[in-house]
Amino acid sequence: MNVLSTTSRTPAPSSRPLPDPSAPEALRAAGETVGGLCQQFHRLHHGDHVCLIYETFEEQMTALAPFLQDGLARGECCAYIVDERTAEEVAAALAARGLDVEAARASGALLFLTKRDAYLRDGVFDPEAMVAFLRNTQDEGLAEGFTGLRVTGEMTWALGSETGCERLIEYEALINRFFTGSRSLAVCQYNRRRFPAEIIRDTLRTHPVAVVGNEVHENLFYETPEMVLGTESAGTRVDWMVSQLQRVRHGERRLVELGEQLARQASENARLYHEAQKAVRMRDEFLSVASHELKTPLTPLHLKLQGIKREAERSPEGHMPSPLVVRAVEGAEQQVRKLAALVNELLDVARLTEGRLSLAPEKVDVSQLLGDVSGRFAQEAARMQCPLHVDVPAGVVGSWDRQRLEQIVTNLLTNALKYGAGHPVSLTARAVGNQAWLLVRDEGIGIAPESLGRIFGKFERAVPERHYGGLGLGLYIAQQLAHAMGGEIRVESRLGEGSVFTVVLPLSACPWQQDASGAEDFSAPALRAS
Repeated sequence: MNVLSTTSRTPAPSSRPLPDPSAPEALRAAGETVGGLCQQFHRLHHGDHVCLIYETFEEQMTALAPFLQDGLARGECCAYIVDERTAEEVAAALAARGLDVEAARASGALLFLTKRDAYLRDGVFDPEAMVAFLRNTQDEGLAEGFTGLRVTGEMTWALGSETGCERLIEYEALINRFFTGSRSLAVCQYNRRRFPAEIIRDTLRTHPVAVVGNEVHENLFYETPEMVLGTESAGTRVDWMVSQLQRVRHGERRLVELGEQLARQASENARLYHEAQKAVRMRDEFLSVASHELKTPLTPLHLKLQGIKREAERSPEGHMPSPLVVRAVEGAEQQVRKLAALVNELLDVARLTEGRLSLAPEKVDVSQLLGDVSGRFAQEAARMQCPLHVDVPAGVVGSWDRQRLEQIVTNLLTNALKYGAGHPVSLTARAVGNQAWLLVRDEGIGIAPESLGRIFGKFERAVPERHYGGLGLGLYIAQQLAHAMGGEIRVESRLGEGSVFTVVLPLSACPWQQDASGAEDFSAPALRAS
């Protein structure tokens, strides 16, 4: 008898989710193993032979609904062999649990059979005939376009008086040979309240996978057909016993490894969480400082423009004395330069963060560069009462990006004037071996030892922002620019005695470099003794 309907079928497409590539393999496998029933059934594959041990109809249907739903989603032909319950009762229970029974039956993807259609086709139970039935049903389903056969049957028929029922356990053992390598899988349903303990015991011996309650178990009590039928050797039995011991130990070790992995992941998550909190705090602090710093030059600029407007309004025919206009414009220009410098700092941080910083190396004479920079700062140094000394011998020449090197020196000199107000500031440079050393020294407030390790960080500062202005980006940008040119910035400092920042850049790439083997031994000038 062909149990497959001739109704045209369109197997449902597989809805098996793709694995999450970001999840560790061990954790992903553990999730499939210990997830809900739907997830646990989803890890079953063709060739699996499963027993369901249940006690109530509710428990029975709760397990079978996701089993059949998964099969329909994979495009398999699903067959349910009824015995204790009628097909209508089972269909109603499955539908109540979300299965579209009517649509599945109409497409031929879900079949309801009786024990006479399957187990007792000729009035007797013959294990070989049942295996042949399953094979034929599978092949017919594959020919119809299904991806495989998924079958489940109520086994209470075996409690009847039909001939052959006593061969049930023999059949359950032998059927494993058919499932191996097949396109089929099955769940055999055993009502623990109906079957004697001996049958339940042997059922667990003959099924590689067992469903008990709401859990799908890899069955430690499964034995091979030879072992069940008593034809195995003592050596085979010993091998099985040893392998079971090893499986238990492997499972225990895996649990420990997963626990350790989860602990590491929890620790990493905590670290990332604290870093995120710190980043948010730094962002908020930076926004507060940035808004204040950007407003600082805008206020005097606005006042200068208002002053020019008032003078123009008071002057006959809008004429204003040239000296007054020049002073006002110079003041406005100074504030615009400050504002532009702040904006440029923000743009540089964005370029550095995104890796978009570009360099244009050229021949640079350090003596000329430091002279130009100190000249631009002469008026500022005088205003800050900081005598500015420059000591740079001729011949310190390298291949660097001139604009970026000027920016490094400018940032360090700005820092020195800010924190060394009222004290001398010096610029020094020397060729030391195959390196150029550029030193910026102040005799100001100095830096606390605990702050030395972080002053080159983004938005970091060693002093309270309310006492000294700035975005906290100058040293960060200077260090990043030095790194981009193959060098670094070092710092020595003592509280109350000042600081020495040393820019170290390579000279070896310069084709015009003179032999530096005889260069004077030079190191950073020592700070004053305490």
